[in-house]
Amino acid sequence: MIAIVTDSSAGYSSAELNKIGVMAVPLSYICDGKIYEEKNRGENGDFTAIVECGRAKTSQPPLAMFVDTFSALVKKGCDVLCILLSGGLSGTYASACSAAKQVGGNIRVVDSLTTNGGLHLLVDEAVNMVVGGLSLDAIAKNLEILRTKTGTVFTVDGIENLIRGGRLTSSQKPNTTLNTRPVFSLGGGIRFITNVRGTAARCKALAEAVPGNARRIFVMRSGEDVDVTPLMQLLKAEHKETRVHLRNVGPVLSIHLGFGAFGVAYIA
Repeated sequence: MIAIVTDSSAGYSSAELNKIGVMAVPLSYICDGKIYEEKNRGENGDFTAIVECGRAKTSQPPLAMFVDTFSALVKKGCDVLCILLSGGLSGTYASACSAAKQVGGNIRVVDSLTTNGGLHLLVDEAVNMVVGGLSLDAIAKNLEILRTKTGTVFTVDGIENLIRGGRLTSSQKPNTTLNTRPVFSLGGGIRFITNVRGTAARCKALAEAVPGNARRIFVMRSGEDVDVTPLMQLLKAEHKETRVHLRNVGPVLSIHLGFGAFGVAYIA
């Protein structure tokens, strides 16, 4: 039997995880010395004050958490497939690789090169492949191909959180003056694409980044009051046969992006 493990940034609800039989290892965040574990979607309460205080930091799961998770599954006789947020964004992937070596057994750790909606899409693909009877090695290899067909683009209201978290390089030139906002892509790390002026232009840039052959699409937002209706409308008009899912991101990503960020993830 193959057991699938991911992390909380994938944005699953507890009901979804129970339905598909996937485990989500929690990421953590710290504010004023207090450590919080990121729970599944819809279970994190109001974390507005923590995100807006400017002092919050995020943390990867401790090595011991992966060791315990992998050990328990291996003892049950499971092969383990672990699919995690990009190693370019977090040390979570490296930590899981170290744990896999320590535990032994048949464990494969896959770097999704993305997070949230993109990670969610890849985990769903893995679940389908397990149901289809593919081997652990075959699924891991297929995921490495599928991640090249998965894309994430997003825009933020401000770049302070990204800079504070070390997610932007000095060579990038995002602009947030007046009504101008940057658009980024995610492929291992964060890459600056362009600056656009106005909400309509932001939505248009994101929608145009989604290829015509996208078969699943996620719209993600940081903050429940972020109006992504124009973006949803553009995507639904262009991709009439594809369901467009809407998800609110959790505290860990909100700390890095700031409230007001929104984006699109797809698999082609």
